[in-house]
Order: sequence, then structure tokens, then C-alpha cells
Amino acid sequence: MKVGNHDESHWENRTSVSEFILLGFSSRPETQLLLFVLFLIIYLVTLFGNSLLIALVKTDSHLHTPMYFFLANLSFVDISYTTTTVPQMLFHLLSTKKSISFTSCVVQMYIFLSLAITECILYAVMAYDRYVAICHPLRYTIIMNRSVCIKMAISFWVSGFFFATLNTGFTMRLPYCNLNEINHFFCEVPAILKLACADTHLTELVRQQNHTSVSEFILLGFSSHPKMQLLLFVLFLTIYLATLFGNSLLIALVINDSRLHTPMYFFLANLSFVDIGYTTTTVPQMLVHLFSTKKSISYTACVAQMYIFLCLGIIECIHYAVMAYDRYVAICHPLRYTVIMNRSVCVKMAISSWVSGFLSAMIHTGFTMRLPYCSLNEINHFFCEVPAILKLACADTHLTELVIFVMAVILLLTPLSLILISYVFILEAILRISSAEGKIKAFSTCTSHITVVTLFYGAAMFMYMRPASSYSPERDKMFSLFYNVVSALLNPLIYSLRNKEVKAAVLKMMGKTDH
Repeated sequence: MKVGNHDESHWENRTSVSEFILLGFSSRPETQLLLFVLFLIIYLVTLFGNSLLIALVKTDSHLHTPMYFFLANLSFVDISYTTTTVPQMLFHLLSTKKSISFTSCVVQMYIFLSLAITECILYAVMAYDRYVAICHPLRYTIIMNRSVCIKMAISFWVSGFFFATLNTGFTMRLPYCNLNEINHFFCEVPAILKLACADTHLTELVRQQNHTSVSEFILLGFSSHPKMQLLLFVLFLTIYLATLFGNSLLIALVINDSRLHTPMYFFLANLSFVDIGYTTTTVPQMLVHLFSTKKSISYTACVAQMYIFLCLGIIECIHYAVMAYDRYVAICHPLRYTVIMNRSVCVKMAISSWVSGFLSAMIHTGFTMRLPYCSLNEINHFFCEVPAILKLACADTHLTELVIFVMAVILLLTPLSLILISYVFILEAILRISSAEGKIKAFSTCTSHITVVTLFYGAAMFMYMRPASSYSPERDKMFSLFYNVVSALLNPLIYSLRNKEVKAAVLKMMGKTDH
């Protein structure tokens, strides 16, 4: 017990900093004066505007509605929010002493976080208020009654105070020894953590922050041979332009031709839009790097590219399952097709696939980029893809690889299972058709979807559902090309060539008859 007490006492005593120095923006007198005037004007305008809004809401009975109640709350938060940091910053701009005591720093951090979190939740509450007002106008006063509004207000304030306590506690539990210069104008968490004389990984995990020393990555691409690079440039530029043209044409046809205003073509247009975004995330940069000596990508741009690529890839996975369900309903329940696959259902399915993509990609990217990347920064790939990035991490990647594998099982095998189940029922329905011509016609509507699914899922499953030990850069680049570039090129070609309606729409657009 003595040892334990000694260690605890030693830990507490290591926080020897009694005050911090806030470096602010500039040490040049003329710049400081200019900044003082600028921020003073902004602060006074902020105080006047928000105070005026609060006064109007309080005194005018016409503004005693839920919307203005939340707006008044927002104004009060904004006044407090700026007052927590700006007056001190103004004082420091005209003072040689730019210090803040340790206690004051903790208090400032806590109040700032509390108000910031409160504002985040308040924006969501205000969005819900607008949703009820527009989507349920007749029930608005019942749903958003006074009691509900007050409870919502209490909830976002309590949540702000609670989560700020956790955030501040995890930050200030660390020891701060000798360094006390904060390169900021107030006590914000990331700036404070830089001064800690202990391991900050637990704190950064709680804050979901990444700690890395790599500022950029080098994308090695395909080849360093000039003639090969020229050939690849021409090849990929041709494929990219054909992809843009084919998918854009399909979207235009679906929008302009009323005969294509059906669930199947609605989902096809969505797929084309995803494919355009999917290839644009990677191919233009690859083309630039084929003609450039500098093949770097900043850390931030790499994270953004990875997130967008994963997001659109996951959306496409789910979208294929939705399209299989659409074909199942069309063939197995033709008389109820328009009722089951009505406009509202189609829109909800599309929104669900997009939301799933955004959320899943966030988890995927977060687990990959939470790892530290120290000195190695050469990615043997043509874009920032997860398996290639993980090879550069200077930490144990087993947990991340496990999460990625589980996510791949959910996001690849689940839609694929639904697709297979749909086609089992479709096959049963086709076999019950008496005429051979009817069977061929029914199955022809599905063959294009089966072809694309086989190409896309095969390559994606190889990339994300295999052991890390089997990583092969050159082979993986080929598979990535297949489900990123080739599938996006083939989608409009396969669907256009296999569907008479699309051919007829093209002829109509060209001003020709479609007999």
C-alpha cells in the first residue's frame, strides 16, 4: 500500500506547472494592434446581435415559439462561447504578460468545451424543430409543446456539462512538468496535450484524435518508366473519360425520358452517380502522378480520399443488394411491383444505402488512421487504400485488421447473401414460367446485374477479406483497378446494351425514332 500511495503522490506532484503562457497570434506590435481592433469589432458585433435577438424573443409575444426559443438559447450560448476566450485574447494582445494560471486554464477549457458541445446538440434540436414544423405542420404545436421544448433545452445543457467534464478530466489528469508555452490564444485541448510529459494515447483515444509524425505520403503508383507512364496515362485517361461519358449519359437518359422513370432505372442512375464519384476520387490524382515527379499526397488529403473511396464503395455494395431486391419483386410479385416498390420506398432505400456508407466508412477510416505513422511514408499503391496504408503503421495492427475484416464480412457478405437469396427466388419463379421465350426474357433482365455483382464483389472480397500476410502490392493494385475503375466503366455499357428501353431512350435523345 505504501508503494501505491507513493506512486500516486509522485504522479500528482509531477504537475509542477502553475501557469501557462498563451503565445496567441503574433508578437509584432503593429500586427497585434490590428488584430485587437479587428477582434474587438467582431466581439462587440457578436454581443450586440445576439443580445438583441434574446431581447426581441423575450419582449415580443409573436416570437414566443419553439423556433425562437431555441434561437434565443443559441444566442446565449454564442455570447458565453466568445466571452470565454475573446476578452482574454484582447487583453493579451495589448499586454506583455500573456500568462494564465493552471486553474484558470482548466476552468476556461471546461466552459469552452461545455458550451461547444451544447451548441452541437442544439443544432440537432433546431433541425428536429424544423422537421416537425414542415413535415407535420398540423401537429407542430402538440409535438413541440412548452414542456417538450424545456426538456430538450435542459437535455442539451446537461449533456454539454457532462461530456465537457469527461473531456477536461482526461486532459488535465496528465502531468505537465516544464513546458508551459501554449501555441494558441486560449486553453484548447489539442494545444494543451502537446505539453504533457506523459503518454497521451488514452486521452487521445477518448477524444478520437490521431497522433502521427507523417505529414504526407508518397504514392508509388504503377511504374517509374517514362514510356510506360505515358502508355498508362493514355489508357487510364481513355477509361476515365469513357466512364464519365457512359455514366453521365445514363443519368441524363433516366432524368429526361419518362419511360425510364421506374425503380430499376432510378437505382441505375444512383449507381452511375456513385461510379462517377468513385473513379473521380482516385483516377484524376493517378493521372497527375503519372506525369509528375512529385507523387505526394498530404496526410489530410489521404484521409479524405480513403474516407470518400470507402464511403462510395460501401454504398455501391449495398446498392447492388437493393437492385437485386428490386428484380426479385419485379419477377416474383409483378402484379404488386408498383405498390411494393413505390416512390417513397425507393427513396428510403437510396437514403439508407448512402447513410450506411457514410457511417461505415467513418468507422473504417477511424480505425485505420488512429494508428501512428512514424517515418515510413511510401505507399505502394496508386491511392490511399486501407491495406496499403496499414503496412506503414508503426504499431500493432491486429485490432485494426480484425475490425476491418468484421466490417468486410458485414458489408460484403451480408449484401451478397441477400443478392443470392433474391436470385434463388427469382430462379424458382423463372422455372415456373411455361414458355421458353418468357423464361429468357425474365432472366435477361437479371443477367447484367449478376455480371456486375460477380466482378465487383469478387475483387472487393479478395482485397478486404484475406489475411494480411498475403498482401502483394502489385497484385492488389490490379484488383483495386478492377473494382474501382473497370466496374465503373462496364456498368453503363452492360446495362445499356442489355436493355431495350435504354437503347430507345438514346435514339429518342438523338432525334431518331425507336421502332
